[in-house]
Amino acid sequence: MRKESSGSARQRQDVLTALTVAAAALLLALSLNFVQPAFASADKPITTAAQVKDASEASGQDLYHRGYYKAAMKVWKRAVEEKKDPGAAFRLGEEYFDAKVVDRSITDAVKYMMIGADGGDPRAQMDLGTYYDKGWGVKRDPKLAAKWYKAAADNGKPDAQYNIGTMYEDGEGVEKDQKLAYAYYLMAAKNGFPNYPAEAIKRLSKTMEPADIKAASKMAAKMLKSQPQEPLAPAVEAESMK
Repeated sequence: MRKESSGSARQRQDVLTALTVAAAALLLALSLNFVQPAFASADKPITTAAQVKDASEASGQDLYHRGYYKAAMKVWKRAVEEKKDPGAAFRLGEEYFDAKVVDRSITDAVKYMMIGADGGDPRAQMDLGTYYDKGWGVKRDPKLAAKWYKAAADNGKPDAQYNIGTMYEDGEGVEKDQKLAYAYYLMAAKNGFPNYPAEAIKRLSKTMEPADIKAASKMAAKMLKSQPQEPLAPAVEAESMK
């Protein structure tokens, strides 16, 4: 998380977790090596990329969780080459950036995240937005950051909903729009990312007109209907009317 220097002193959520968290997840994955893949027989578990008939994010993920990292990477690459699998592309981009099992290559990370983002994977869209936001592997471009944050947000990713909200609030990469910022903050809070959006909602509530807050609340509810989510929670809806 880094603090921004904009007027609202807002913070955007970095999608890329600390390496210590990634290491902990890796150790957890290694502890689950005894789990057999759903698509393998009990006496002949799949352990190599050559044994995988249907290359996909899921089949590569199974190999990865059981510690067959090189095989998993090969399967994901096949899935991208043969099917343009956006999930597999996201996983490749993630691995090339995090450098847990392969050497870091920001060029490859960006390449695969672009494939995943273009294919509609919200995780890749969020990460690609972060790359453009931070200038990691690409020239910093707030407009492209906003484009990909919004794509991930409209696909229901709550941290992206918060991030695009900050950009609408500050007019960075997009035209400044407090109502849209408020609406995306409400969606982020509803979708399980409550802390930072709650602070932003409280901040905006002090400067927005009640009619605009009500309009933003209705806007959020309408946008949520296009996502596989429940209606706004009563607590969030009540907060929006303050």
